[in-house]
Amino acid sequence: MDQSLVQTNLEEVLEPSNDLEELVEGIVEEVTPARRGPSYHPTRWELVNRGLDIVDDVSGGRADWVVRFVSYIFFGGAAALINLAVFAGALYLLPLSLNDFWRTLIAGAIACEISLVSNFIPNDYFTFRHMPGRERSWLARCARFHATSLVGSLLTILIQQFFSHAVHIMPMLAQAIALILVLFYNFSFHHLFTYRHKKSSCDQ
Repeated sequence: MDQSLVQTNLEEVLEPSNDLEELVEGIVEEVTPARRGPSYHPTRWELVNRGLDIVDDVSGGRADWVVRFVSYIFFGGAAALINLAVFAGALYLLPLSLNDFWRTLIAGAIACEISLVSNFIPNDYFTFRHMPGRERSWLARCARFHATSLVGSLLTILIQQFFSHAVHIMPMLAQAIALILVLFYNFSFHHLFTYRHKKSSCDQ
């Protein structure tokens, strides 16, 4: 066989084809992670967005959770102040003929219910506005928020009663401790239940 012919055939075999190049490029694209967009919804302030970009990089794309948690703490803090104010007012207005257990129990229940309503409206509009469960109707969201928060309210009352009557600390301080502890429960369960993805007929 002619040596030049063999060399030509060998070069054709060794020369990468277009199909092979496309295959390699496809594999590289699949292996190389695509650049993700920000996990959060950008704000109108560039400085805030830069800070959230840093949080995204450090937390592995969890800046949206940080934004929601900060927002939830802000509105939850306002609701907690309302709770404490109503609790103090109820303690003042309830008759002294009631024993301490019933006075703190009734005051705690009233304070929890009023602060719950004042907590839902701003959190529904601002904190969880981009969550999948926001597709539900306003009444459905309110009911689910109420159900989650009612469990939190019961926990608040139980914790407050425990610190007031078992640990024997001041009722106002016991109420504040209970509110802080239940804050993390409420935030978690609003993600897991209240604003969880609404199942479509295709998902069922």
